[in-house]
Amino acid sequence: METNKDKRGERFDWLPLDWQPGQSLRRLDSGVVVGRFLGAELSSVYQPIIEVGSGRQVGREAFVRCHAGGEAALSPWNLFSLVADDVTLVGLDRLCRTLHALNDPRTDEDELLFLNVHGRLLAAVSEDHGAAFRRVLDVLRLKAANVVIETPEVTCRDPRLLSFVHANYRINGFRVAANLGSLADARTVFAQLRPNFVKIDPRNLRSAEERAELLALAAAHGTAVVFTRVGEYRQLDELGTDAGVYAQGYAIADVSPPGRRAPAASLAA
Repeated sequence: METNKDKRGERFDWLPLDWQPGQSLRRLDSGVVVGRFLGAELSSVYQPIIEVGSGRQVGREAFVRCHAGGEAALSPWNLFSLVADDVTLVGLDRLCRTLHALNDPRTDEDELLFLNVHGRLLAAVSEDHGAAFRRVLDVLRLKAANVVIETPEVTCRDPRLLSFVHANYRINGFRVAANLGSLADARTVFAQLRPNFVKIDPRNLRSAEERAELLALAAAHGTAVVFTRVGEYRQLDELGTDAGVYAQGYAIADVSPPGRRAPAASLAA
């Protein structure tokens, strides 16, 4: 029986097993790919995203982990904060997304991979957002249409930049998601855009009425809502079972490295 390890090893056996000069990626014996930046080793973990009504997994969000000497080192945000110049930060951001794409534990052709971009990258790249990463995916024979690029909350404060960035990524074949910090952010975004997804921590909505308004706005614009950081099962019952309502968080499943899936029971709504 062919395993995920076998498939990954066959796909990426061109990557070296040991660090090579000028190389920022290598392959472990397991077939998992790790990256290197400023002497630290970078790895991928993933958290499932489910449809609330059915409990069906529709995709996963990728996160980077940073290690030094086999031990957890800097948090991802601290790692990015160490980078002073924009050119290096753009390289680190693209390295992380490439790493996640290589390690993606996809089991269904329709499942989506959600990838974050750093806010500074959006300002540092003046044009054609997504073109470089699209070329990477083309080389890896991966579909851009299965990748959702997430923009951070801070970009909601600059609707013109957000609109420009989303349009660029869509031109390059990606789906897009806007992270929101409040219902006010949602109103700002939907005044100009129709993203494929919006993502929000339900604790940032002050009442059931605000949650209902968000869902109504999203439905009117053909946008799916992903509720993030869902930490308690009771929250799933509060989110509703309408189509286009999704969730992720520790109440559903913890983050896990490639090759290790969350227990099926934890994916039931």
